[in-house]
Amino acid sequence: MLKIRPECVPCTLFTGARMAKIASENLTLRRKVVSELARRFSEVTWDEVPLDLSYLAQEIVEDVTGVSDPYEEIKRRSNSIALNHYPDLERRVAESPDPLEEAVRLSIAGNLIDFGPYAKVDFEQPFRKASEEFAINDYELFRRSVSASGSLLYFLDNAGEIVFDKLLIETMIRVRGRPFDKVSLVVKEKPLINDATLEDAEEVGLTGIPRAAIKFIGDGRGKAPSFRSSEVKSWIREHDLTIFKGQANFETFEGLSGAFFLLVVKCEVVAEALGVGVGSLVLKHSG
Repeated sequence: MLKIRPECVPCTLFTGARMAKIASENLTLRRKVVSELARRFSEVTWDEVPLDLSYLAQEIVEDVTGVSDPYEEIKRRSNSIALNHYPDLERRVAESPDPLEEAVRLSIAGNLIDFGPYAKVDFEQPFRKASEEFAINDYELFRRSVSASGSLLYFLDNAGEIVFDKLLIETMIRVRGRPFDKVSLVVKEKPLINDATLEDAEEVGLTGIPRAAIKFIGDGRGKAPSFRSSEVKSWIREHDLTIFKGQANFETFEGLSGAFFLLVVKCEVVAEALGVGVGSLVLKHSG
């Protein structure tokens, strides 16, 4: 796990303030959210990972404003816009000399649909971003793993982005020439910024993928296992191919071996950990 750095605290504080503004127009409540965030963040031990801070921000916004899912409307809109682009995504993959690589590129570029670090999202940007070169490129190993693996464990990231993940999984199945024996799709148990939940997976059709089942993950305070738990680690051992999408999943699981990380690098902390620049496309195997 990638422990938080001092830069992570103001970053998440800003995300929490923006979440509070989405949740409520009441300035008094928004000030209270920021004050409570600052107080709680002053108590960090520096053993936390960034995901811990995100869960804390979500908790404080809900406690103060009474709104459990401030990004609900944004997630619906993100899914809708991305689905409207799906025929274009399919066409781009079909016309590529290497459909699987193009689907991987688009899936990674779709990671830009992220309302955590970004106040606004350009839904056309993934189409442009996908043409850039990989900063870390383990594609050949990925391609071989896709062909040889019987089961797939896929940790999803953001609403909207998951439409690009659907395209990748469907392309993987076509390239293989057969379905996976088992596909496990991991979503958040409860709302967390604009991360995908069961509702999002159902909305974009991910649950219609052959032999797909949903697994839930959380912070350990609900029914779902914590992202730190041995149960979640056991899922990786139970599947032949594991994919972690997005920066938060890299920050949380980067110490685990035998998995692929697909992400756009969005901050200096992760850029330094990977040895690449901010904005880089990364397809990394944790050998």
